[in-house]
Amino acid sequence: MGAGIGLANGFGQLGQFAFNQPVVAVCGDSTFFHAAIPGLINARFNNSNVLMVVLDNGGTAMTGFQPHPGSGTDALGRPAPVVEIEAICKAIGVEVRVRDPFEVDQAIEELYDMLQDGGAKVMVFRRKCFLIESREKAKPRVFVDPEKCIGDECGCARFCSRVFNCPGIIWDQEAKRAKIDEVVCTGCGVCATLCPQGAIIVEEG
Repeated sequence: MGAGIGLANGFGQLGQFAFNQPVVAVCGDSTFFHAAIPGLINARFNNSNVLMVVLDNGGTAMTGFQPHPGSGTDALGRPAPVVEIEAICKAIGVEVRVRDPFEVDQAIEELYDMLQDGGAKVMVFRRKCFLIESREKAKPRVFVDPEKCIGDECGCARFCSRVFNCPGIIWDQEAKRAKIDEVVCTGCGVCATLCPQGAIIVEEG
């Protein structure tokens, strides 16, 4: 709820005591607007070595997807001015980058790159929540191609079902293959980009 950036501000000052671990604070887009901005200003003012990661999914997810200043609509669903997170960061004077988190390799590379720099900086991972998108368009169908999935022979230690650990991916004990739970799956398709065998298929609705 916004406390992370305040704590990170302090941890980011510990370099003078030989503390050289990366300091990362994480918050959602709604929390950024209602609680995290003062902490980010303090991090900038004190030149703390901290990376703030903002998970921007387009709504206040924890309480029912109410709009916030960055949503573009007000509480009654009427159009409202969009307050951009990156514009606020630039006004404060911190480096800010925006990345689609579903572009996994690029997101990891850019996040690592930002951790190499000193001072306060912000990475915004922006992707509309699929629960919101599902209200606007048909959900894609995601399934495992049994001809391509080779189970434990894949050599990835069941990365899809055990490591990636999405609740929409389960392990079929009888078939010894990964399987998509179509009730739980939101259709985001991230798993398809990570499968080394290309066995997870996404069909647009």
